[in-house]
Amino acid sequence: MKNQLFGFIVLMLLALVACAPPVAVEETEAPDYAAFDERVEVVRSFIQAHCDEDLNAQSAILSDTLQWSPPQFNGNVWLGKADYVAALQNYHNEFEGITYTEGIVMADTLANGMWSGSIFPEGTASNSPTAIRQYGTWTATHTESGKEVGVKWFGLSFINDAGKIVRISEYFDVHGLAAQIAAE
Repeated sequence: MKNQLFGFIVLMLLALVACAPPVAVEETEAPDYAAFDERVEVVRSFIQAHCDEDLNAQSAILSDTLQWSPPQFNGNVWLGKADYVAALQNYHNEFEGITYTEGIVMADTLANGMWSGSIFPEGTASNSPTAIRQYGTWTATHTESGKEVGVKWFGLSFINDAGKIVRISEYFDVHGLAAQIAAE
């Protein structure tokens, strides 16, 4: 009797599952990998121009309406292109041999340094490549002291359809650079 009851329950469950309406699969737009790659190349060109200390090339990649959030806290006030170009010029004046190593520092390797889009949180998930997240390490020699310095860096660059950087938000330990230069 037990086996018959068990068989009947299994048969009923199979019937219920077979008769259930199909689960709707949400259609989403496929990520635009070509646009991501194009925007990454804009960012890499900008970074290379910084390593080359080519302020004209950097300026040409920036939109005239650029908004910049500097790495040091300033009350979250957005600055413009002229402010950013002046900061870049200052780095070119203060440092030699500027190099950039792309990637997130892991225990035994570097992971990908360019990202875009997200799947979390669900309410704001996006597959848009408009904003490129950059992770890497800058190194250079401080011109006056001759000291080697380095800093881990995170940048978020928004790039328009014309291939210009329109907004940049940067994060790195500004004080850490000063401390490396001042160290005996």
